[in-house]
Amino acid sequence: MRYEAESIEQIKSIYEMISLKGKKAVITGGAGGIARAVSVAFAELGADVALLDIPAAEEELKKNCEYLEKTYKVTAVPVIGDVSDEASVTQAFGAIEETLGTVDIVFSNAGITCTGMDDAEITLDTWKKMLDVNLTGMLLVDRAGAELMKKHGHGGSIINTASMSAHIINRRPAMTSQPGYTTSKAGVRQLTRALAISYVESGIRVNSISPGYVMSGLHQGVKAEVLNYNVSMVPIKRFASLDEVVGAVVYLASDMSTYCIGTDLIFDGGYTVW
Repeated sequence: MRYEAESIEQIKSIYEMISLKGKKAVITGGAGGIARAVSVAFAELGADVALLDIPAAEEELKKNCEYLEKTYKVTAVPVIGDVSDEASVTQAFGAIEETLGTVDIVFSNAGITCTGMDDAEITLDTWKKMLDVNLTGMLLVDRAGAELMKKHGHGGSIINTASMSAHIINRRPAMTSQPGYTTSKAGVRQLTRALAISYVESGIRVNSISPGYVMSGLHQGVKAEVLNYNVSMVPIKRFASLDEVVGAVVYLASDMSTYCIGTDLIFDGGYTVW
């Protein structure tokens, strides 16, 4: 055990710590806005990327992968799978291993909302769907990624997308609380902590992010008065851009965060300060 601080000559290069050169990354919910932004960051930092999403997103996945390969000269592969189905996740990670060789980074980002249908009268089918995708999907993806890391004898980083709704109940124009969404996201936060302990001895770090309102495409179709109300509740008085999500994910994916285990990073424009 070393009990000495590094000398100034021993301090590592920040560029080397943030670099993902040679790393292999998986991003679920790969056709979404947040995944799109993070995939660009990972590729620019040198990582090969697999984007995983449902069959309906296949064309978007292909287009995004073509852009990443052309622009950043990395390998980018589209992968079809359902994160809520164990057999599908196993098959998807088998295909990723065959293509990329291994996995160093998992950004488990797939999730759904049920705007207008998620209140105290939530149907059991909706409740189950929210938990299947948002929470069970996290377990299945994290476990598949960790097993590949262990199989190939190296550690890695797993980042789960929770939400500020894992910490609070969002204010809304009507008195609806979205129990399905907020419960599933709170579960992600606690699952992250549990898996962090499970995998720490294998050199695998598990952490999560809790974004606030992000203009990711998820809000398309939401009425303007609802969006205006949401913005009015944020101290910074705006939604986050996709670019503002990237920093937290890159930090947790890179060697800049090697002492972060079970950490949840909130970036919400001050919403949860209230």
